[in-house]
Amino acid sequence: MNKLLQLLARLEVIPRKTIYLVLFIAAGLPFLYPIRLPLMIWKETRSAFNITQNSAPNKVVAICSNWDPGSQGENWPQYEAIVAHCMMNHVPFIVFSIDSDAVSPQLAETVNERQAKRYGCVYGRDWVNLGLTRGAPLVMGSIGRNIKQVFQTDYRHNSTRDFTKLPLMEHVNSLNDFSCLWDVEYTPNLDWTAFFDPASRVPLLFSCAGMVSSGYYPYISSGQIIGMMVGTRGAAEYENLLNEKYGKAFKSEGMRGQKLVVPLAFGHLVIIFFILAGNVGMIARRKLIANERAAKKGQL
Repeated sequence: MNKLLQLLARLEVIPRKTIYLVLFIAAGLPFLYPIRLPLMIWKETRSAFNITQNSAPNKVVAICSNWDPGSQGENWPQYEAIVAHCMMNHVPFIVFSIDSDAVSPQLAETVNERQAKRYGCVYGRDWVNLGLTRGAPLVMGSIGRNIKQVFQTDYRHNSTRDFTKLPLMEHVNSLNDFSCLWDVEYTPNLDWTAFFDPASRVPLLFSCAGMVSSGYYPYISSGQIIGMMVGTRGAAEYENLLNEKYGKAFKSEGMRGQKLVVPLAFGHLVIIFFILAGNVGMIARRKLIANERAAKKGQL
């Protein structure tokens, strides 16, 4: 019995190198051998999808793209899924960044251009990138009242009142022209709920990192936020919904949600395994010490 306990007690001090090696293999294996996991679609993801899907034809989807290189692991696949959805559904969208990293508009435009080539969309007609501005939360209210005053030129230095180059902007003036507003960043700004549209006429949809998502559920329960994509899992769920709705028309090559959620799941399983193993080792060591003490008392 003591030999078994001694063997199990070793699990309490597993070398870091072993843990990192197993984690590396588990997370890297899905990249070599494609594996798909069944996903349960959470209601907040489905709600966000339905709001975007049912956008009115005479309105635009507004996207606040505040993700940057530090959050691209989770926000990139979320943003790309939204853009692909808009382009497949022939829903025009505008994208802008507020108080974000200077490269945020560039990262967004990289995704926009790639998806536009897949679905035959044209800049100025199907989407407009308005670039970066600062001054939240006051800017949020100004966007709701008159967006052309906030963004007088776009990311490509075209005037937002030049409707020959930006025909989409001719009919985009205020929140009355938005079908919904997405905020895509690591920690979406709750000031949108108070400053952009206090009357809640425009549905607010958030895309956030998984680690911070719990703080937004009270606002979903209250109806201030209508839907949400949570981390990489949320992006994978959204891609599944796109595949269900559009089938082969959805060009999933290069999309990151489904590709990243499997390594993430495997990594979580490895971490859980080593936590359990460490606890088993601790219990075995304590039992071993108790047996040794009992043996010494018996000898006395």
